[in-house]
Amino acid sequence: MADMLSDGNNKVVFVPTIANTAAPTTTELNAGTSLECLIMGDGLDISTDEDTVTADKLCETIHAEQPGRSKTTIQLTCVRKDTAVEDVAWTTLLRGLAGYLVVRRGVAYTTAWATSQKAEVYPVKFGQRRMLKPEANGVEKFMSQGYNTAASVLDAVVA
Repeated sequence: MADMLSDGNNKVVFVPTIANTAAPTTTELNAGTSLECLIMGDGLDISTDEDTVTADKLCETIHAEQPGRSKTTIQLTCVRKDTAVEDVAWTTLLRGLAGYLVVRRGVAYTTAWATSQKAEVYPVKFGQRRMLKPEANGVEKFMSQGYNTAASVLDAVVA
């Protein structure tokens, strides 16, 4: 079997409202703001950290553990654009912006949203944009931190 390729096969959309995060509709997703062409190639950084619950019992000789609370961290490293009309990531990802970051993987980003596609839905509120230091032979970039505000749905199905 072939590996799922990443280049050109990720769609990232900020959506203001979703009624059911397990089944976002094509109408809701199409109303979103596409960001994939404004996020740097390595700039979609979504990670989850999980606490550990210690469950040692007096009778056991092992340190038993259970999964605890989890925390999802969302960091988007985006490129700035020369004109305001193209600088969509900069003008959209403002401090306090709340909604949903939706990620579809493994399908060409140019493919329209369709029913039965898989997606990840992250309820999010964005913090202050942070300009990144300039670098030789580089573009102007900024990082936007998204704070996960509720449980993410990693196996949503587009309705």
